[in-house]
Amino acid sequence: MVKQLLLVSFFGSLAALASACQDPCVVLAERICNCEPTPQDRRSCRAERITNRQSEVQIDDEDRAFCEAQLDTCDCADIDEDRLDQCGFVVAPESE
Repeated sequence: MVKQLLLVSFFGSLAALASACQDPCVVLAERICNCEPTPQDRRSCRAERITNRQSEVQIDDEDRAFCEAQLDTCDCADIDEDRLDQCGFVVAPESE
């Protein structure tokens, strides 16, 4: 019993460590995709925003710091209520 408890504790710690090492921009994209209404929509979002674009986009330390800050404010309610700035989306001003 003690051995099983230690193994569960070890793997729990390992999972926490792995998630701590994830790129904050990937975590933010995952969070945004998790707001999609259906499992199929969430899979499509992940494929489009994360899998397909990782090789196309260069993320630097400044980008990671920005994504990290958005993790403190972004949730599904923000997306549903069009507070997209909370998730790092910026609406381009209309040109005159």
